[in-house]
Amino acid sequence: MIIGGALLCFACIAYWVSSAETLYFDTAIREWVYSCRNGLLNAIFIPVTYMGNWQTITLLALILLAVPAVRYRIGLPFAVISLASTGIYKLVKELFQRPRPELTVRLIEQGGYSFPSGHSMNCIVCYGILIYLLRRYCPNKQTANVLTVLLSLLILLIGFSRVYVGVHFPTDILGGWSLGSAFLFLCIMILERIRGDRDDLSVYYRDHR
Repeated sequence: MIIGGALLCFACIAYWVSSAETLYFDTAIREWVYSCRNGLLNAIFIPVTYMGNWQTITLLALILLAVPAVRYRIGLPFAVISLASTGIYKLVKELFQRPRPELTVRLIEQGGYSFPSGHSMNCIVCYGILIYLLRRYCPNKQTANVLTVLLSLLILLIGFSRVYVGVHFPTDILGGWSLGSAFLFLCIMILERIRGDRDDLSVYYRDHR
C-alpha cells in the first residue's frame, strides 16, 4: 500500500509537471523561500545541500564497507541500494528533461535536468535505508533512536535546501521524495525477504544436524 500510494503520488506530480500546471504552486513557494535568504542561512543550507551529493553518499558507503563490523549487514546493502537509486533518478530525469530554475536565482552551480530532484530521492532512499538498517542491527536502541531523528531531519533539510539554493522547483522535491519512498520500501521488502529466507535456512540446518 505504501509503495502504491507513493507511486500514485509521483504519477500525479509528474502529470502536473508535464502539463505545466504547477507554475503557481512552485512560484509561490519559491518566492517565499528566496525571501528568507540571508548570510546566516546561506552558510547553513549551502553545506547542507552537499550532504545529498553522490560524492557524499559514495564516501559514506566506502566508510561503511571499510568497517568489518558493519560491512555486510549495513555497508553492502547501503552501497548497492544507493547505486540503484542513482541509476533510477538519472533515467527518470532523462524521461522528463525539465529545465532547472533560471540562473539568476541560483546560489550554487548545478547541471542536468530538474525533475525529479536526485538529491531528494537519493536522500530518502540512502538515509532512509540507513535508518532501517541501524534500527535493525544497532544493539543500542537509544543510539538508533537519536540517529533516526538526525537522519530524518537531514532528509527534510536537504530537500528544502535544494529549493533554497535555487536549483530545484518545490515539485521536483516532492517528486523525488515520492519516487524515493516507493523505491525505499521496495528495498526494505526485499531485504526482509532475504533475511527471512536466511533465517529459514538457519532453522533448517539447525534441525537437521
